[in-house]
Amino acid sequence: MNKLLLLVPVLALTACGPKSYTYEAFYDVEGTGKAEVSVSVPGGNSYTETVDLPVRNRGMLANALGKITVKVKSDNQVTCKLRVEKEKEIARSGEETTCEYEITEDTDN
Repeated sequence: MNKLLLLVPVLALTACGPKSYTYEAFYDVEGTGKAEVSVSVPGGNSYTETVDLPVRNRGMLANALGKITVKVKSDNQVTCKLRVEKEKEIARSGEETTCEYEITEDTDN
């Protein structure tokens, strides 16, 4: 019985620990040809690269609150899709398009 009483406070403290500000995000770019993709991630890297399309499930890790941005430029019509953890997917289309998601205290991870 004494072991059980010691375990209950430990479990309660673990459940009330600080919220993690690490988020997984994935993006897709649908279309044909090549595209210039610029990615900015809070607490992470920002980079620009030229890719062959389509691009699927390209992952990134955000380590802070803030805005994830994926900008796509192409000579053709493209569709950008951005998924952050358990949140609703964001999709935008055009020759130049931007998918953004603001990570806040309320973002579910």
